Amino acid sequence: MFRHKPHIVVAITTTDLDALRVSLPPLRRVARGAVVVIYNNNPGEKLTRRMVRALHPCGKIYIINPEKNLGELESHIDMVEFIRDKKIPCDWIMFVGATDILIDATVPDVGDNTFAIVQNATTLSDSVTDVFKVSPAWTNGAPIGKTGPHFEINGTLIRSGIIFEFMEFLRTILPDVNDLLTNARYHVPASPLIWAGINTFVRTRHPEMSPIYMNRTNLVVIKLGRDDTRGLILQKTIASTIKKFTKMTEISNTQNMVAEK
Repeated sequence: MFRHKPHIVVAITTTDLDALRVSLPPLRRVARGAVVVIYNNNPGEKLTRRMVRALHPCGKIYIINPEKNLGELESHIDMVEFIRDKKIPCDWIMFVGATDILIDATVPDVGDNTFAIVQNATTLSDSVTDVFKVSPAWTNGAPIGKTGPHFEINGTLIRSGIIFEFMEFLRTILPDVNDLLTNARYHVPASPLIWAGINTFVRTRHPEMSPIYMNRTNLVVIKLGRDDTRGLILQKTIASTIKKFTKMTEISNTQNMVAEK
């Protein structure tokens, strides 16, 4: 029995159109057969097809220019709803940051009970202190930066059916999540937050499914202008917020399942 070649959607969100000069050109080589969906979360500057084609001349593309900035979290929900409503053929969705470089979009042959494929990412920064911390154990042969498992939605292949289902659920609890994020001491990135939520959601809704980890690098993450002086406090803030969000997801999901019975 032969399986069809999986359909992939590469989903990019950005507020800085110049950043697409980093993320789009590599897709010509590593994701030629993928559909690219770009969400421009900068209402002050319209992203046009001509601008995108100058950087990514091949393949199917969709551009979303919302009338207002919905914020990082809701823009992810809005983009997934767009992919679903447009009925874009996709078996897997991979999110990529505007300043990320995707270096491998291959979909490994995995079982139907695998809902996500986690891989490694090499993180580069313009911080000198990061260069001093580099060790062979972390870089795994990379000349600079740190390489290790990337437990976020960015760079992770996620089955489209699961991401559709989770984002529909996330939409229902979005006001409570926004309150949680507003009260956080620092900005909490959407990528690790959504990843934590998906895992909790699937564990409750689809206990037969699980993610898998493959020890290979498919993404380069570029973190520009990070303020390392508050790094530990920031990490604690993110960890604490994700923990609260995970608990919120678990409770809300359980309540929904009870109501559906």
